[in-house]
Amino acid sequence: MPYIRPDMRNGEKKEMKWIYEEIVGRIPPFSLLSYQYSILVQLFFLLILGLTLGISFHLKTISLIYGSLGILVAVMWSMLILQLGPTLRKFRAPLSRDENELLERYKGILFHRNHYEAIPGILIFVPFMLYLFYGGSGLLKSWLGDSPNFYLLPFVSLLIWDICYRMGLGIWTSVLAVWRSLELKKLAEKRTELEHTPYTELRALRKLDTNNVFFGLISLLLLPLLRSDPALVIMVLIFMVFITVTNVVSAYLVSRVPWLPPDIYNLVKESSFAYIGTSLKGTPHITPVVYVFDGQRIFFNTSKEAKKLRVMRKNNKVAFLIDKRDMSNIYENKAVLFTGKVKIYGLLDIPLRLVQMLRALKLFIVKYPEYTKKYSSSELPKAWQLTPIIARILVEVKPARIIYWRGAKQISVPV
Repeated sequence: MPYIRPDMRNGEKKEMKWIYEEIVGRIPPFSLLSYQYSILVQLFFLLILGLTLGISFHLKTISLIYGSLGILVAVMWSMLILQLGPTLRKFRAPLSRDENELLERYKGILFHRNHYEAIPGILIFVPFMLYLFYGGSGLLKSWLGDSPNFYLLPFVSLLIWDICYRMGLGIWTSVLAVWRSLELKKLAEKRTELEHTPYTELRALRKLDTNNVFFGLISLLLLPLLRSDPALVIMVLIFMVFITVTNVVSAYLVSRVPWLPPDIYNLVKESSFAYIGTSLKGTPHITPVVYVFDGQRIFFNTSKEAKKLRVMRKNNKVAFLIDKRDMSNIYENKAVLFTGKVKIYGLLDIPLRLVQMLRALKLFIVKYPEYTKKYSSSELPKAWQLTPIIARILVEVKPARIIYWRGAKQISVPV
């Protein structure tokens, strides 16, 4: 469901948007298109307008390149904003009252009806314009020549505002992301029973933070425009570092938030064995496996010669069952079934996911010291040895659905 607020004038529910989205949504032809296509139309429109003005007033080729680069930066930032806004508005409520209230408060501040997100942009735009026109900066001269035409100034000012607004929006979203992630991690430590924030929602938050890292990196494209002013070059570099660091920190904090409720988390963490179910052309196949859980991901390994590996390469949909049995009291029994897909690690994953693979290897050694010692022996058949990639393949379980049994009760847990 999108994040909504009551409209105070007529009692209707209205989707909250940033001021930029509201303005563009009311101007044809942008208002007639989906947001994705309106961004492309804006790029085309601004480029044509900028080039037409530049050629008409005989600007140098380098000035036309600078203008096009500024427009490109603004549009690339718009594409990232496109990912942020709609994703958060569709965010599902966590199965924890405190975490739900936090995320609703976060969205309420981020998309506030008073449009506080414009304040950082204004605080950047006003000093920059004063510096540009009255601070003795030579930028205007390097962009527009010795005698800038009056009719060019409104377009240049609009483009500068477009860039400053998005820079401010980058700061606004980054600061709020760190605050949100810190608070979410604190609240996650206080969960009870089945309280949790679903895996897909945490993954979406982490993806948004990762996208915002590119928000900072894109700002480096502004350096050619400002290269004649060292002070502004330093400011852009500070902006880039700030945006990058805050979003990396926020993404890391989100990655530390458990996506499983405490009851299931403890069961998965403490159990030693599981059953992996696969199927190919209607023929099921179930085998017991040992596994590790790093707090976020479930891993098991299998021989390169194993039937289940051959099946999973053709059909990566699996069922993964972990259970705890008490024969003296059936109501103490617990089990959790993950259904979803698997990620099979190969040679190409070594440079891309080396940290995850080493962490999984360490967890196997710590959790199963005798097992890893025995299966590392060169006396065993090669297919049984624990040589990563060569003899044994690491597999990650990616759940799409969770069923939990506690005693005689079955509970469906949103992923």
